[in-house]
Formats: sequence, structure tokens, C-alpha cells
Amino acid sequence: MSSYREPFVIQKDNIYVIPIIHYNMEMAAQVKLAFDKLSPDCVAVELAETMELQLLHAASRLPDISLVVTNNTNGETLYYMCEPCDAAFEGLRSALEKGVTAKCIDLDVEQYQDVKEHLPDPYSIHRIGLKNYYEAYKKIAISEKTQKIEHDQQREMYMARRLKELAFSHDRILFICGMAHVENILKLIDSKRFPNLQHAKRQSIELCTLSEDSCREVMAEFGWLSTHYEHLRTLEQSEGYEEASTSIDFPPDRQKLIFKLYKNASVNYEKSTGNPFSNYHLRNTMKFVRNYALITNMLMPDLFQILCAAKGCVEHNYAYEVWLLATEYPHLKNIDNLPVLNLSVEDVWGHSKIIRFHMSEPSRKKGGFRKRKKDRKDLRFEPPGPFSICSYQPEDTIIENFGLFLQKKGTQIISEEGARILPFTTSLEDGIDTRETIRHWYERKLYVKAFGKPPGAVGSVVMIFDEDKPSESDANFIENFPWVATWLGEHEQESDMALYATDIRNNVVGPGISRCEYGGFMMTYPPRRLWDVWNDPDYAECQSKAEVLLMSAIDYAVQPIIVYVAEKPPRSRYKSFAQRFGKKIIYIPIGQLSPVTINKIRTFHVLDGHDKRKIADEYIF
Repeated sequence: MSSYREPFVIQKDNIYVIPIIHYNMEMAAQVKLAFDKLSPDCVAVELAETMELQLLHAASRLPDISLVVTNNTNGETLYYMCEPCDAAFEGLRSALEKGVTAKCIDLDVEQYQDVKEHLPDPYSIHRIGLKNYYEAYKKIAISEKTQKIEHDQQREMYMARRLKELAFSHDRILFICGMAHVENILKLIDSKRFPNLQHAKRQSIELCTLSEDSCREVMAEFGWLSTHYEHLRTLEQSEGYEEASTSIDFPPDRQKLIFKLYKNASVNYEKSTGNPFSNYHLRNTMKFVRNYALITNMLMPDLFQILCAAKGCVEHNYAYEVWLLATEYPHLKNIDNLPVLNLSVEDVWGHSKIIRFHMSEPSRKKGGFRKRKKDRKDLRFEPPGPFSICSYQPEDTIIENFGLFLQKKGTQIISEEGARILPFTTSLEDGIDTRETIRHWYERKLYVKAFGKPPGAVGSVVMIFDEDKPSESDANFIENFPWVATWLGEHEQESDMALYATDIRNNVVGPGISRCEYGGFMMTYPPRRLWDVWNDPDYAECQSKAEVLLMSAIDYAVQPIIVYVAEKPPRSRYKSFAQRFGKKIIYIPIGQLSPVTINKIRTFHVLDGHDKRKIADEYIF
């Protein structure tokens, strides 16, 4: 059995202690595993004894969310969240399900001071087990030598006394306790005398629940994690511990759940916006969120980091879909009609971070046209003919500007590849190299960067959105981009273009006006030179349409640099082919470009002749 499946407890006589951190999915799973293996006849938890009745009621309502509400002497409202991914409530819930005695044995204190500790990321429990995690925690606690506050000493004394009392009437006690208190409580159990400690007096203790909007914001472990934990917990219970250990992924793997969250949100994003979600978006987002977590000394990201990664690597609409899915919690039933509260995260947990979504309008790429007359919806438009097609001029400007941007980016990459780092003498060259200067700080010198001179300008640009290439295992492959064309520039400021795209007959939005989507295109300069590359026998050995475009880009480039943008780099044979003619392919991963810009340029329109340009504005939006 792997270490994360093996429950860890510290035994003292008939008391079995499991050290925990509150409100964490991995910890809750460890409590569930320990309970199933030990089969205790009593479960004691580190929760206030004065609220035991309400806390047990809250545990019995799980997976529905509950909130124990009370006040301190200053009139401030205190909230105690009860949710599935909390180890203490998992212990109470498991005990109630099996008819086992459940006790809250903590001392209720007034004005308890929050103590912040430096903890290893609890996700590491899934990899190294709770025992090793607890050992690492103790080393940190010893090194920091945190001074215990008076309330903690009183609480530990009270819990030790209650445990000793319970030990006389129960054979096997599972005690769920915070890691900071375990060692002291086990020592205090051996005390012969205990002081008479009194609970804080509470005027009222009420059990409430949350509204749906509040639940999205307030849950300690966001809804996506809690929902999957609840689902796997139910399966684990139904099949039994031994069977579940091999057939069910319990405890849940947080990393896999985050990946699944991003993947499912991408499906919703495509439906709501009409924009495609490429594989590199998922790869970039997962890599970004991993690095974001690491720079905050964590292995796994929190919800804020998950949303920031989605927003930065894709766009705001995708981040919003991630938020909707991540915070959805379908188990709010409130069948016992508890009072419903609308609370913010600040009300329950204090200070929080804010993330805002600047939503763009849903894409209309999937069809439709602007109707000036009511009867226009009954018209049936014909697609453009095969012999007199032309482009829509405003889109020409956008795509040409994008081509110029790629030319500059390719030249910049070439210059940076040949850059030299030099000690500063008389010239700053192309600017101070901060990293190299810091690295040689002991020399007390400035280092500057001198970019290399590119061998020439960019002659062709190839942009591949989708290779539209069958895999070896896909015997029933259907082309997504069957239409191929070669367009010549109409004037000196336009390039020649070869492209493959969706069928011009699929999405007719006006009389002789079709909306298409690029699979890929090639632009070469200067214009009026390009032959029909799709029927050129020189490219017959190319294995995909993307390779046809790259081969023709090398052939027709009058300048030595070819910029190739795609998800994967080209095969080495094409680099060798270019080198044979004194040219060089600069590969740019498509994931480095703005997804917003890519979505903007990927859709274009085909018109049936120049006369359609006069009316195109009425149908293209």
C-alpha cells in the first residue's frame, strides 16, 4: 500500500492521535482512512465543547454546508465553518455514520489569538504520507521556537483531562488534534491533577447555512475540490476500504483535479465564446500555475493563483468559466430550513485578494448575420463561387499588421541569439544586462548587452493554428480544414498568401459572403509572385498542409529568414532544406502569442467578387 493510503496515528495506551491541519482536503482524507482502519468506539475532536450540540448537527448535515454562529464579549460575530474537507468534521461525520460516540473536547476560550505557522504544503501528504509530513512539521516548529500563548496552554490541559476521562469508558479512542498541540497533550495526559478551567460564556449559539453565492466565495476548499472529495468518499464507502484501495483514487489527487478543472472549463469556454481552445493553452496554464505556486513556497496553487493563471495564459472569459466551475457546489439542500446567511470571505476569514474579470462579448463565429429587415431571416444565400473570390479589406489590414509583428519578432529572436555580454567600457551598447551585472557584482563592473546583427530580413511568415493531420491511430480522420487557396496581393503593401481553412460553403452569412476559419496560412513578400502551391508537384512529398506551407515559404522567400509559428517545431529535414539555400527557419511556439490576438485573426471572410465589398459591412460584424 502506498504511503498516502497508509493512515498514520500516534498511539498512547488506548488513545490514537492523528495530527491535522484544519480545512484541508488531504487531511480530511487521512482522517477517513484512519477511522476506517482503526474502527474506534469513540471519536474526540479539537472543537469547542460548549458548541458540541450544534457542531454534531452540522456534521450530520454534511455534505450540506453549515455555519455555527456565536459572539464574543466585544459583540463581534464568530463563524465556524462546517464543510466536507475539514479533518475535524470528517471525524465527527464518520462517527455519526457508524453510530460511534463523538465528542468535542476543546476548551472554549474568549478572544483567542490567531497564530500563523510556516507549514509544508499539505499536498505533500499525498506523495510522502502523513508521518513524514508530521516529522517535517516538527522540525520547522523546533527551529522557529514559537512561544505558546496562554490560551493554548489552557486548551491543551483541558483536552488532556477530557481524553483521560474518556479513556476510562472507551476501549479505542481516535483523537483528531491540531499538529501544534499533539505532543503537549500526550504528555499532559499523565498528569495526576488538572486545574478547574471554565468555558467562555456564550449568549447565543446558532446553526445556519450559506446562500449559493456566499458558498462560492466562503468555502475554505473551493467547491470543485469538495465536490470531488465527496464523490470519491461515497464510492470508497460503498466499495469498502480494501476494494477501494485499488479501484478508486482516494484520497483525491489535487493536481489531477486542477488539471481536470482546466480541461472541463475549456469545453464550457468553447461553447460560450465560440473560440477554439488549443492544447498548448492547457500546457501553458498548468506550467504557469505550477511556477506561481512554487514562488510562494507551495506545491499546489490556491484558487486565486488558479484563476490568475487562466486569465493570463488564455483570457478573461476562460478565467470566468474556470471560476464558475471551481466554485460550483451542488450539495446545498437545506432540507431542515436553517437560516440562510449572505456572507463575504472577509466576514468569515478576514482579508482576501480580489480578482476581476473583464468579459468580452460572445463570439459570433458560428454563424448569423445582421438583419436590417425582418424578412431577411427567410433568405437563402449562395456561397462564393470558386473563380472570383476576394477578401474583406478591413481583415486584410489586421492580418498584414500581424505579419509585420511576426517579422519583427523573428528578427528580434535572431538578434538575441547572437547577443554578446561585454563589460562596460565606453558604450552602453544595447543596454545594461542586469542579470550578468549582479552575477559579477564582486567585480564592481557593469555588463552590457550587444545584440547580434541579423543576417537579413524576414522573407516569409507561416502561421499554423491546427496541422489538421491524422494521427497514426485515427483511421477515420475527417479534415476540419478542407478548403485550400492561394491569394495574390492586390497592391504593394499586401503580401501573397496561401492558406487552408474551413469549407466556404459551411457558414454563409450573406449573399456571396462566407465566414471561414484558418487552419494555417503562409505570407510571402513582395506580392504578385505566388503560384498555386497546392497543386505544385514539388511539394507532393509533404505529409501535411502545414508542411506544404513551410516548403513554399522557403521556396518563395527572397530574404533569408522564415518565421514559423505553430504548436510543434518543424521536422529537421525542412531546417536542412532551408539551410541548403542559405535561409533559416525561426520557430516561435504559438503559446507565446496572445490568445486574444490569435482568436481575433483566425476568423476571416470570403467574398464572391469585389462588388460584394460594398455590402459586406451589413453582414460582417
